[in-house]
Amino acid sequence: MVKEDVTPFIAVAVGGFIGAVLRYLTDTALVLPLAGTLTVNTIGCFFLGIFMYESMYLGRFPRVARQFCAIGIIGSFTTFSALTVQSFAAGSVTGVANLVATFVLGFAAVWCGRFVVLHGRFG
Repeated sequence: MVKEDVTPFIAVAVGGFIGAVLRYLTDTALVLPLAGTLTVNTIGCFFLGIFMYESMYLGRFPRVARQFCAIGIIGSFTTFSALTVQSFAAGSVTGVANLVATFVLGFAAVWCGRFVVLHGRFG
């Protein structure tokens, strides 16, 4: 029988708990329809852009930290399924506008995160 290291599972589980709670708090704080999901997806893209580029270019984070933050926290904080359901329920025009806004803001946020890492270092 092969013993498997449980550290990655624990890291993802704890990160997932944190991300899910942050997602709930953000969604309940923003009462406008679609605003919560758009907000968490944009914020998540920004921080994932920072985190992954810090990892890729600078090698600052060990694998378990990437699992904790990227898969656990950010993965449970952002959500594609809620985006899809809410966009569908909003109707054709508003739903498509929400999808376009999410993708445009998401790509821009990842680019901003990358830019911060490559050019505007935090410290």
